[in-house]
Amino acid sequence: MRPLRALPAGNATSLHEAVTARPRAFTSRELIAVASRDRLRRAVDSGEVVRLLPDCYVAAAHAESFWARADAALTWAGAGAVIAGTSALCLHRMLETPPPRIALTVPRDTRLRPPPWIALTRISYDLPTSRIAGMPVACAGFALAQAFGTLEPRGRTETAYSVLRRGPQRVTELRQALATMPRVTDRRRLTRIATAATQGAESWLEEQGLFQVFNTREFARLIRQHTVVCSGRRFRLDLYDPETRTAIELDGSATHAGPDQRQADIGRDAALASVGIQTVRLSYWDVVGRPEWCREVVGLVLAARSKSRAP
Repeated sequence: MRPLRALPAGNATSLHEAVTARPRAFTSRELIAVASRDRLRRAVDSGEVVRLLPDCYVAAAHAESFWARADAALTWAGAGAVIAGTSALCLHRMLETPPPRIALTVPRDTRLRPPPWIALTRISYDLPTSRIAGMPVACAGFALAQAFGTLEPRGRTETAYSVLRRGPQRVTELRQALATMPRVTDRRRLTRIATAATQGAESWLEEQGLFQVFNTREFARLIRQHTVVCSGRRFRLDLYDPETRTAIELDGSATHAGPDQRQADIGRDAALASVGIQTVRLSYWDVVGRPEWCREVVGLVLAARSKSRAP
C-alpha cells in the first residue's frame, strides 16, 4: 500500500477540488481521508469521479487524460511498476501523440491481469528510471529500446535520432539498454543507429553520409557536428574540415525544402564565409543517389582550398 498523498482536508467540496486539481489517480483510502466513504460513493454514482481500475479513481474531467491514466496504471500495478516504452517517451516529451495504451514494466514475478488499455511487460533486468510528475519513468534510452519495434516503421529511425539528439547521455543510455535487455525488436537496426549517433550522426541522412559516402580514408579528418560561433551566432556544422576551413552540409528533403529555410541557409553560409569557412551543400538525393559524385565533388573542393591556403 502506498503512502497517503497530501490532499486538502475539509468539507464536502474538497473531494471535487482534490480530484480535479491535477490529472492523477487516487485510492479510495486517499479520497476518504478528504471527505467520507458516502461522499466518495455519491461522487462515483453521479459520474463526478470515475473508477478506472480496482481501488483507483480519477476525476471524470481527467478520465481520458494520458497523464491521469498513466498515474492510474502505476497506482493499480503497485511497487516496482514503471512507465515504459512509447508511454515513457511521451512523458519525456519525445513523442507528440500519446499512445493508445499505457506501457508498463513490472517485476518478473508480478501476477496481474491488465485491462486492454494497459500493455504490461514483466522484466528481470535493472531498468534505470527518472521521476516525471512524481511517476517512475524509464530513462529515455531504455524507453527507446523498448518502444522501437512498436513505432511506425517509416518514422522509427527519425524518432530514434530525435531522442538521441537530446545529448550524449541518451546515446549512453541506449547502448546500455542494448547490452542489458535480452530482447529488443530489430536490435541490429537500433545498434547501427546507436553506432552512428556515437560518431556524431543526428539523422538518417547523416548516417548515410557516415557509412555510405564519407567513409573512406581521405575524409577521416572531418569533424562531425562541429560548433562555430560567428557574428554572435552559433552554428552546428554537419561536417567540418579544419585544415581547409570547409563545411559540408547534408540537406534533408523535408527540413531544407521550403523558401524560408532556403533563405536561412543563405544567411548562414554568408555568416560562415565572413570568417573564412566555405560551405558545400549536398542534397538528400545527392547523398542517397550518387555517393561517388559527392565524394568526388567534396574531394575536389578540399584539394582546391588546400592549395589556396598553402604558403
